Amino acid sequence: MKPYVICHMLGSVDGRIKQDIWGFKDHHKYFEETAEKIEADAWLVGRVTMQEFSSKQRYELEPPQEDIPKEDFVANQPVKSFAVVIDPSGKCFWDSNMVSTEHVIEVLTEKVPNSYLKHLRSKNVSYIFGGKEELNLELVLNKLYDLFNIRTVRIDGGGQVNGSFLKAGLIDEFSLVLAPVADGTIGSPTVFEAEEGYGSRKATQFKIKSVNQIYEDFLWIRYEVVKDSNQER
Repeated sequence: MKPYVICHMLGSVDGRIKQDIWGFKDHHKYFEETAEKIEADAWLVGRVTMQEFSSKQRYELEPPQEDIPKEDFVANQPVKSFAVVIDPSGKCFWDSNMVSTEHVIEVLTEKVPNSYLKHLRSKNVSYIFGGKEELNLELVLNKLYDLFNIRTVRIDGGGQVNGSFLKAGLIDEFSLVLAPVADGTIGSPTVFEAEEGYGSRKATQFKIKSVNQIYEDFLWIRYEVVKDSNQER
């Protein structure tokens, strides 16, 4: 079993992710206030995004006195809501095991050194392994469901994390706050960045679940994924 997966993003009409040239003073509220209205047990982001919330100091990692097995570690935590970071190589450092009111779960590959696992354990940060060298995202979701009782997870980006889950066919719903702006910057980050070229992958189709006009000129559109992507429209 896996959690129900909702990808939530703030995007421009040409599919770009927020940049300073958009000129909005309170751009955080457009994303965060809508995100708070989505009921979820956990939010999930990539390593780059999570480093905004993790420790700003760099810890000197020391090898543990005893070998630490590459097994999932579920720390004791008083809360039932979680902040999950896709961090295959173990680059986020932590002063505590919390981001705001959420308990941190690191998603790692088995290539991380034991010294990094020692750091996580010293801060009581939970971690799970999603593969030896590369992540199996379906396995990751299954573990979040089984080990932490996470039934709904909200993916908050960025584009590469969104694209990875999209490519794997693991997104159930897409929540888009559509900003009334055209970015137009060639090469700027987009809402979904799965891979270069087309290959054999089929585009993901959606059907509208709801549409609301918010903040005067913004639209909040919620889509359900059409699971049979070969279905003709």
